[in-house]
Amino acid sequence: MALTTNDNTQVILGSGDLFLGTVANVDTATETEIEAALSHVGAISGGASLQYAPTYTDVRGGRSNGIVASFLTSEDVTFTSGILHFDLDNLAKINPAVVTTDATTNTRRLGLGGVNALNINYLRFIHTKPSGKKLTVNIYKAKNTNGFTLTFDPSKETVIDAQFKALATGKTDGNLVEILEELDTTV
Repeated sequence: MALTTNDNTQVILGSGDLFLGTVANVDTATETEIEAALSHVGAISGGASLQYAPTYTDVRGGRSNGIVASFLTSEDVTFTSGILHFDLDNLAKINPAVVTTDATTNTRRLGLGGVNALNINYLRFIHTKPSGKKLTVNIYKAKNTNGFTLTFDPSKETVIDAQFKALATGKTDGNLVEILEELDTTV
């Protein structure tokens, strides 16, 4: 959902859908290849947030020891959301885990711990505006950084709170995250 202020600036509200997958050659992959690799992880409950945090190093000098230059030394991108759809395969996508199925007992098992593989996903979050136009956040390489907690509360849905950190790629036009907005009007 989006609200419009008096000066026609949109304020984005609400949530959307989360997609994850492993994209080969993420630096050069086409949109067709990316879409084929992504799977819908679920609707988001409680909203989602994207945080960009640059770190600068200031150079001081002169008589007043004032700042004479400032250099960007690091950048962090974090995406946080609550995944509403519970699925063992989704948990295995965002955590170092193994899912097995036993046809004899008709059970599925998620095994955590001792799996050293770091799961790196292409993350796509799509928010749909009331107009039907989309706001899309793409993180080319994302890793879950906070594990998960499953809370089984009879009065609320079970939500998997996931936090993803962006990893750098070889892209030269923004190598951590991109935000695409379908415009409501013709530019």
